[in-house]
Amino acid sequence: FLCLKEIREALQADPSGPPLVLLAPKQATFQLERQLLAEAEPAGYTRLQILSFERLAKFLLDDAGAPPPPMLSEEGRQMVLQGLLARRRGELRIFHASTGLAGFARQLSVELREWQRRQVSVERLRQLASGPELGESLRRKLHDLALLLGDYQEWLRRHELQDVDCLLDLAAESVKSGSSRLMLGGLWMDGFAEMTPQELDLLAALARRCGKMTLAFCLEDVPARGESSWLSIWSGITQTFLQCRSRLVGALGAENVTVEVLRRGGNAGRFAESAVLRELEEKWTRPEDALAGSAPGLKESLRVAWCANPAAEAVLAAQEILRFVRGGGRFREAAVLVRRMEGYHDHVRRALTRYGIPFFLDRREGVAQHPAAELTRSALRAAAYDWRNEDWFGALKTGLVTADEEAIDRLENEALARGWKGEAWFQPLPPDENNSDWAERWRRKWIGPFLKFRKLLSSVKYRPSGSHLAEAVGGLWADLGVGETLRDWSEGEGAGSAVHATLWQQINAWRENVALAFAGEAMPLRDWLPILEAGLAGLSVGVIPPALDQVLVGAIDRSRNPELKLAIVLGVNETVFPAAPAAGSLFGETDREELAARGIPLGHGQPELLARERFFGYIACTRSRQRLVLTGAQRDSGDQPLNPSPFFAHLKGLFPQLEIEAFAGPDWRRAEHSCELASQWGRAEERGPRLRELFGGADFASWREQWAVAPANEGRERLPAELAGRLYGPALKTSVSRLEEFAACAFKFFVHSGLRAEERQRFELDVRERGSFQHAVLAGFHQRLREEGKRWRDIGPAEGRRRIQETVGELLPRYREGLLASSAQGEFAARAVSESLQDFVAATLEWMAHYQFDPREAELGFGTREAKLPAWALD
Repeated sequence: FLCLKEIREALQADPSGPPLVLLAPKQATFQLERQLLAEAEPAGYTRLQILSFERLAKFLLDDAGAPPPPMLSEEGRQMVLQGLLARRRGELRIFHASTGLAGFARQLSVELREWQRRQVSVERLRQLASGPELGESLRRKLHDLALLLGDYQEWLRRHELQDVDCLLDLAAESVKSGSSRLMLGGLWMDGFAEMTPQELDLLAALARRCGKMTLAFCLEDVPARGESSWLSIWSGITQTFLQCRSRLVGALGAENVTVEVLRRGGNAGRFAESAVLRELEEKWTRPEDALAGSAPGLKESLRVAWCANPAAEAVLAAQEILRFVRGGGRFREAAVLVRRMEGYHDHVRRALTRYGIPFFLDRREGVAQHPAAELTRSALRAAAYDWRNEDWFGALKTGLVTADEEAIDRLENEALARGWKGEAWFQPLPPDENNSDWAERWRRKWIGPFLKFRKLLSSVKYRPSGSHLAEAVGGLWADLGVGETLRDWSEGEGAGSAVHATLWQQINAWRENVALAFAGEAMPLRDWLPILEAGLAGLSVGVIPPALDQVLVGAIDRSRNPELKLAIVLGVNETVFPAAPAAGSLFGETDREELAARGIPLGHGQPELLARERFFGYIACTRSRQRLVLTGAQRDSGDQPLNPSPFFAHLKGLFPQLEIEAFAGPDWRRAEHSCELASQWGRAEERGPRLRELFGGADFASWREQWAVAPANEGRERLPAELAGRLYGPALKTSVSRLEEFAACAFKFFVHSGLRAEERQRFELDVRERGSFQHAVLAGFHQRLREEGKRWRDIGPAEGRRRIQETVGELLPRYREGLLASSAQGEFAARAVSESLQDFVAATLEWMAHYQFDPREAELGFGTREAKLPAWALD
């Protein structure tokens, strides 16, 4: 409030003076813009910039006339680190076994960024790794990190690049050196609970360039150094405040730095409309001072519910929002908050959609499996591994080559049955058994862009540099019209339509990073794959809210929503909120304690994380002006039991008369939306005329249409006789085993006996194919004898062996389009068949010469008048 008030006054006093800057977290800038313009004054502005630290750094560098040098993004850094890990694997002391693990480059990037932001040099890491003060395991970790960080910085220097995390350092240096002569009329900062040394450096450098600087921190009072315990919810912000004040005093002098405490506004502050929420905020850290008696308006301001599962929590949230809006509120004045979106966003999305509530999910979505990323990944793998079918069809199935899914499935089935792979896709395909060339038509239609892509890579003998690779991938995208397709998708309707346009920007940035980081670095294409995958796996997108009046659904530590009248907090369960400390860091708690003892505080330890969770609880419960709703679940989405959060007990301590209600689901008698009455649709007659009249209204038109085509006999449906006849014939001919299959699974029986679905035919050698080849050889041998007017007994065993060998040689390349000639395994099987049949024919001819034959039985190949065939001849 203070920051926006002072900014409005500065804009009204001089709309065209020196620039003003409002510094806020990146995700809060949009809301602050709306909040500033919500008042009648100012109607607009040009003087003010609402920026994050990163955008402020770019703003300063632009003013200095020195735009940022080429910089690697987070995805680019991960790709470079993946390449360095492969080269240094043998020299790593503790991480050598992890270099090939998926996601390790991403985790390593996070750790190195932490060291860079805390301005710890490679030399300092080497000193710690070589000194005797630290434990052996920690020294090995530091050795590996020093090695990789040194390599990474050398890589940047050699390629004349900068890391994106160096942006603030460059901006601070430009201010200190005088390159940037920008003078700010004022700078305001709000919304930061923690600040890195880089951010503090930039603020200290700007302090002398500001006419006025106002930095706001969420604290109850002015803390003294060493006063705050880690148990306090203010411990993290206290450290940030003390560090910031120390840096500013050093830059400006103590006499130029003043600290003002904004006392609570009483009846005129945020909680003017709710005495209960005002009491909650004031006594949050002092529950012993809470009122012991009744709290007027408690039920209207505070609701705590214990729900069956997360889906029930989402339904309760939807009901609360509808009641709020019907009471005169706006959707944009309500928010659904969770500690983490994972495990809740699908439930909330389904519930709000079902209840017809407009909403915006505020989260970054991982898009590593987006069709554009899959197309790129599959095309690169296909080129590296000789166009395997799984890679080739993986590219076709993305929807960016063709939208004809049926054609792709048919071509894939034919390829599996006829063994088309590798080079076959770059040659004309043979017609099918009906002499139809449908497969060749589709191949010609789809292969063009991939043929060009292949030629570009083969021109450098499949050892491309980053520039060559970026050019080949960009050419493939252009030839396939990927950008145009994604633009069309983004203009369509649906929850994910806005993602496609943002993804197109992200994946183009990924391609530029490949060219930037590896411009002259040539290596085999197969060595490129893990490096490129490291970048693709890290792609994520966020979108701007598409409308103004919608419910915000977001995580407590990410979303910024200052103007709320209704806040609904879901997942208030033990280990959910407060959240359990995240695992996966390369440094354990003992490592952090050892480093902190030597003046290197590395991120947050367990005590700091616990205090931060308690602070998030305070933030979540004080977001709303009028009504707060908290819910917990008895069981999670996997049906595992959950315990209530300690926040429930904390609220009971503040308001002893607070009731924690049980919520199992919506009751149709108190329905908030037509969807809650669906269960009563079929019972409208027995419920009475009022319900029948209600169901006849306009609000239920869509439900009536759905019910009209739904089965009315609930499980007693029978197939019409005409349809059953088309499926199974006029008379059902089946077997006992098929009837048993029907009893076990009617759908399986329908697919097998009704639709007559068959398993895919595969171009692979098995016992059945080997037997078929053996029969074909024997049939060819017999047919040739008949064409020559001979019978088996007319040739001797030696000639029989020779003829079998010749027949095998003729059939081998032609049988099933070269099935047995396509692999060493097939050729071995063909030799075994040849030898077996030679023995069989020779033995049979010897037996025929030994026994007399009745001419009338000669057509059978063998027969006898006096003796039966011996066992060896039958075999």
